[in-house]
Amino acid sequence: MPGSRSLRAILPESYRQGDFADRFIAGFDDALAPLITALDCLDAYFNPHTAPDDFVAWMLGWTNTSLPACVGTIGRRNALLLGHRLHGLRGTRTGLELLVRHVLGGRLELTESGGTHYSAGPEDPSVPAPTGSWVRVRVLLPYGTAADRPWVVDDVAELVREWIPAHVTAEVAVADDADPLSAPHAPEGGH
Repeated sequence: MPGSRSLRAILPESYRQGDFADRFIAGFDDALAPLITALDCLDAYFNPHTAPDDFVAWMLGWTNTSLPACVGTIGRRNALLLGHRLHGLRGTRTGLELLVRHVLGGRLELTESGGTHYSAGPEDPSVPAPTGSWVRVRVLLPYGTAADRPWVVDDVAELVREWIPAHVTAEVAVADDADPLSAPHAPEGGH
């Protein structure tokens, strides 16, 4: 531990005489060193680029972002980096594109009806909703990600369905990108 971080450095001069104080304080210095180091590096814990993986998972919990196990470390860190922007665009095409590109590392092909409807008052649940709104989503994961892994396909499809508005009828397909050179993109403003 550097001398400037030692408790001995803050002792009055009269207590620094002799080796007893050095030996006594050395025990405290050894015990406090990991704590002081953690406090010195505290900002690195809250930076998605440098935070330990378990801390990234904890921060995702703070933002109520649940990601399936198939989302890797880079995707989790990107979800934190995009944070409020990603959540603010939830339920939109742009939000879904951000999710697929930066969190899942894939490409999105989306076709939608553009249909909408409105109601002057609360809708009666016994009356079927108009079928004018539909969307077909095709998620192309990086080459080899979903091959022979049905749980990845199921997890990604479920995640995408969560990001589509509840009133929209959705057809979701997940497949591997045919291009082996397709690679995930870094988030905008990321390192």
